[in-house]
Amino acid sequence: MLGILNVVMRLFTWGFALYRWARKQEKSMLFLSLALWVDFLAALVQKPILENLGVSHDPETFTPLLALLAVIEAVLLLTTSLYLNERLETIKGQLLLVLASVAGSAYVLLAALFSTSSLLLMAFPMPFMGLSLMITGYTLIRREIEIKSIATLFPVGAFLLGAINITYPVTVNTEIAPYLYGAGAVFRAMMLVGMVKYALFHVAPPKTMVVNIPQGAFYVDNPRYLQTIFHKMQVAGNGVLITRNPPKDETPTFPVFWVTKVVSSAPSENVMIIRPTDIGILVDLVKKHLEMGHSIVVLDCFEYLALENGFESAFKFLLSLKDHVLNVGGTLIVVTDSSTYSEKQWRLIEKELERLEF
Repeated sequence: MLGILNVVMRLFTWGFALYRWARKQEKSMLFLSLALWVDFLAALVQKPILENLGVSHDPETFTPLLALLAVIEAVLLLTTSLYLNERLETIKGQLLLVLASVAGSAYVLLAALFSTSSLLLMAFPMPFMGLSLMITGYTLIRREIEIKSIATLFPVGAFLLGAINITYPVTVNTEIAPYLYGAGAVFRAMMLVGMVKYALFHVAPPKTMVVNIPQGAFYVDNPRYLQTIFHKMQVAGNGVLITRNPPKDETPTFPVFWVTKVVSSAPSENVMIIRPTDIGILVDLVKKHLEMGHSIVVLDCFEYLALENGFESAFKFLLSLKDHVLNVGGTLIVVTDSSTYSEKQWRLIEKELERLEF
């Protein structure tokens, strides 16, 4: 029964990943959905499933196939991670894929030719797949999936499942093997729930495409200007706010990223919580809203980000944010003033941002 459930979970996890790719056309989801399809195929040729399907072939016959599928899945997962980390186009990233593909497939071929035991045949493919699952899970958390979201269950489940697969050569013939198989089913359930949430995640477009604010990158040091900007964003339903203090008087009509370390639930609709150290994830999330048509980004906590990450890292985040905003012809507004920084730091900020006047 557990084996059948395992197959069903793999199938639905792949199905939702495919749905996400079809809806968003993201290359990372293309690679990930292919890996999950191979994962589903691998489940079909395992002994309990073959018995339920009425197939009487010796399961040992399928071990080379299982080993090869594990290598293919590992390479696809590695490709997903390299793409998310923007390393797929680099020579080092491509060389890593070539070496992994050649080493994995050569190992399976040689092990099959010399008629080695099933344990030895899977001794490299399973840990390789486990390591790739862990890398992919970690990468998704750091680069793609919002922290403190149900969708986080997918990368966390993948990471934990990968940890079990790494132990395969040592634990497969021990008394704890059934317990690890059960734990693996739990982690696959986590992956399914997380993928459902991730696949159905929707970034709402703005209500109107134009607001009466000039295009470019600016800073403001007058709180009255900020209230004017918020009013324009609220009326238009257009914009992204990154802040330490989310709006309390009314529910925002635009997305708000509340940067905090201590709160576990958002106070209202359209408010999403993110940790101050997750600035890489924050850039990607803002980018998604820009791609949907939002044209204003207000950063109301740059000093806090600099405090938590260091000025250099926070400034790189600011430059990345500016590039994404200007790339879509939008407006970036940073709420700050010179008294918070050293003279050198303020010169860098002034070089990138103009003072906005109303």
